Amino acid sequence: MPPPQKGYKTINHRDVQYRWIMQNRRGVNELVIEASAPVNGQNLIAELPRIVSYDMVTEAIDFGNARGWKPNESGAPFRCKWVRKVFEMAEA
Repeated sequence: MPPPQKGYKTINHRDVQYRWIMQNRRGVNELVIEASAPVNGQNLIAELPRIVSYDMVTEAIDFGNARGWKPNESGAPFRCKWVRKVFEMAEA
């Protein structure tokens, strides 16, 4: 069964449709991105600062794709964080 749609926004980036949502977990802003089509695909979870912009969504997608994020395959979440105006891999 696909995940619930409530709260997710869609974005079409480089001819691929993604779903994303901003969450506040444990006092930390998190951006969760997944491909729209596959079920149980790998999520990208980005830790963000208190002030965020819409451009961070597309930058997170580009960073994940360049570093091996596979949104069409199942697997553990791909984690990164926003540090000094760029994304970096998060420590495990």
